[in-house]
Amino acid sequence: MIFNYKFNIDLKKISSLTNFRKMKVLDFGCGTGVWDNDQVIKFHKLSRITLYDKNKNFIKLLKSKYKNDKVKIDFNLHSILNNKNFNVIVMSSVIQYLKEKELENLINLLSNNKKNVTIIITDVPYMSRICEFLLLPLFNIKRFFFSLKLIISKEYLKNEYNIFNKNYFSKYKKKFNVTLKKNIHDLPFLRYSVILKKKNC
Repeated sequence: MIFNYKFNIDLKKISSLTNFRKMKVLDFGCGTGVWDNDQVIKFHKLSRITLYDKNKNFIKLLKSKYKNDKVKIDFNLHSILNNKNFNVIVMSSVIQYLKEKELENLINLLSNNKKNVTIIITDVPYMSRICEFLLLPLFNIKRFFFSLKLIISKEYLKNEYNIFNKNYFSKYKKKFNVTLKKNIHDLPFLRYSVILKKKNC
């Protein structure tokens, strides 16, 4: 179908951005799931992926999509924030719906009780929603039609949409080693990724 857009994040790419022999991943803002079931099962460096989203309507869909021991679905924010076991936190297509202060608080909450953690923020937009939408057909026609479906949705347009300049992330250099990369999602020319590796201090 023309409006059916799916994307999976490659676990090998995630692993290459970290230095962990075994990854315990938290997907914060998982949506309908961006992980390939077969890769999750077979990827030996992965111990577990925990999926969290504030939209509890996704729980049923995720339970039917992921039926293996390596995937845990936990939509309890309190237990997520108090879990010290995660060493990789992925936020994919999440940041644009947060204000700067919300993002700062979230990064602090997710990393404060962990000695060694890497936070991967991917699919960060360079430009406004409308500008990006006009350019999308040049880069990914499927995602263009998917975005068209979202843009004509009144509920989606109610969501605040924020742009984070690359310079914004320099504020985290005291606590993290900050690396900016091409997007590990599927729009490397329209969006980018940020890797925050917590410093051992």
